[in-house]
Amino acid sequence: MNRLGEMEAFVAVAQSGSFTIAAQQLRLTPSAVSKLMGRLEDRLGTRLLQRTTRRVNLTAEGRAYFEQVRGILAEIEAVEASVGGAEAEPRGLLRVNVAHGFGMMQIVPLIPEFVARHPKIDVHITFADHVVDLVAEGEDVAVRVGQLRDETLMARRLGEHRRIVCAAPDYLARHGTPQRPGDLLRHNCLLFDGPDGLNTWPFRRADGGIERLPVRGNFRTNNGDAIFRMLLAGLGLCFAADFAVAPALRDGRLVAVLEEHAADVTWPIHVVYPAKKHLAAKVRAFVDFLVEKYTPRPPWAEEITDHARG
Repeated sequence: MNRLGEMEAFVAVAQSGSFTIAAQQLRLTPSAVSKLMGRLEDRLGTRLLQRTTRRVNLTAEGRAYFEQVRGILAEIEAVEASVGGAEAEPRGLLRVNVAHGFGMMQIVPLIPEFVARHPKIDVHITFADHVVDLVAEGEDVAVRVGQLRDETLMARRLGEHRRIVCAAPDYLARHGTPQRPGDLLRHNCLLFDGPDGLNTWPFRRADGGIERLPVRGNFRTNNGDAIFRMLLAGLGLCFAADFAVAPALRDGRLVAVLEEHAADVTWPIHVVYPAKKHLAAKVRAFVDFLVEKYTPRPPWAEEITDHARG
């Protein structure tokens, strides 16, 4: 194989952490992939991979080489797709990064349809509740909830979400339903251990301004799924994302409270990807798919509207 083939094999090994998995993707034998890596390291005169019995990891030199080579391969793929025009079929490994809660509830359920449309794309989803460096981590695309902080990324807005104060009927039966925001100071509130101020809940004042109320409670976590489970179990009230609680509000497992005091505060949702001269067909296909699914209104917005009407 030529240098391009060595680069493709190296990227496959780096992304999968395995000669066996990389060999399957490249339709080669593991020994052939191992030989390619050995030849590449000999040619470069440096070690790129640390081999253990369980996993293959990148050295510092390997990480630097990976970041450069992956970009080169993506550019080649995008150029070929642009030459091929509309008939070029998206293909290859697509690495997607999402926050755990939003990803599990709103992205993962869409993947079967996406793969059915694009059978030559292999999807690899990673979950992280912190903002990852897409280039450094080798990710193709990410879905991010909240304000964007990295201006170097390209972004397509998918929509927005808001948060709803809600609780299980059992909790409200035992502790009463708060009638005004100040009542929350006498209630148990579920707390999110994160940097985004989610434990200071905003409410609309009589003059139209926003009052931010710091709440307290006996349960705190950095995992949205854990908070959702405690919410359903009746442990306390929660300032929950509408995309997470819409089904439970619809079927009565949760009840929204203080809706007449809700502040008009929303958080944007974007799909983001590294800026490149040529966008790979697989990335374009995924971005366009999400835009189709989430605009002009995301699916949970319809659920919330139907609940309010009911």
